[in-house]
Amino acid sequence: MVERTPSKRIPKSLGTETKLLGSYTLGDAGVALLPAVAIVLLTQLVVPSSTRVAGYTIQTVLLPVAAVAVCVGAVFVYVTPAYTSSLDWLLTMVRFHTTVTEEPHSETVAHHQLERVYPDENVIERQDGAAIGLVRVSPPSMALATDEEWGAMAESFQDFLNTTVTFPIQIYSTTQPFPVETYLDHYRERLDDPDVKANPQLQTLIKRYIDWYERDLAARQMTIRDHYVVVTVTPEEIQFEQESILAKLSDVPVLGVFIRAITAPPLAIQRRKLFTELDERLSRVQSGLRDLEGCEARTVDASDATQIIGEFWAGQTLEYGDFDQALRTRPLVGKQP
Repeated sequence: MVERTPSKRIPKSLGTETKLLGSYTLGDAGVALLPAVAIVLLTQLVVPSSTRVAGYTIQTVLLPVAAVAVCVGAVFVYVTPAYTSSLDWLLTMVRFHTTVTEEPHSETVAHHQLERVYPDENVIERQDGAAIGLVRVSPPSMALATDEEWGAMAESFQDFLNTTVTFPIQIYSTTQPFPVETYLDHYRERLDDPDVKANPQLQTLIKRYIDWYERDLAARQMTIRDHYVVVTVTPEEIQFEQESILAKLSDVPVLGVFIRAITAPPLAIQRRKLFTELDERLSRVQSGLRDLEGCEARTVDASDATQIIGEFWAGQTLEYGDFDQALRTRPLVGKQP
């Protein structure tokens, strides 16, 4: 079984593969040649040498078929998205089509790593004991900003990270379709108003606006983006003072287990300290982001944060009705109560 850790995975290196031609790497060359190599091996191992195809020997047909396979592999490399490599994309597609996409609730727990939700404290507890909170960020519109304004905003954000954030954070962004129907329902309702019915020109104008707006959004594929800062506090961070001798000894194999067990406070006290420290960190992040010009930030309550995490793992919008009540009766991921 693959070991899963709830901490953020950090790559050791980025873009260090050897480039063969332009931005194409040795891995890309391997993916492009893979179909041809597979065909050649299968032909040599499975197909008898005496086999003929349309009067031609299998060896005669093999070369053009292998060339076509190379072209297919090259096309696959060419259409690979820019955010990944062709090899990783191929492996991702293979895993997606060969692994189970739906699992029972008891097994999903091993994936999302969540232990419990505390709605009254606005805290989510991870399986390793860490407390999690989210801050929702509403950034300023920079669509018409100049290079100088972009530079000033980048420096302000850098100062925020260097001065306010002295603990690990994660940045998470979501994308959802713009609610076109909800927006246009207001105009459709206006068509039934007496003043609109009495004015054919206004009625025609509203109808044309509705038709134009639907076509325009379909062409632009408008979406809504939400941004969140994920803040965590682990039990180790409140159990020892930073850079203390005990903190260093707790990382020593075997010895660290005994030190953490001896110095661990009662569970109730530890949990209270975790919640207090998390609340302080969330306040600092919220305050620091608000200091950025035009930026708004607010702490996300536990029910909304749980729904955000649930939708991330479910891959779709979840409708639970009263989510505060659903937290006590429904699994995070799944359809069964």
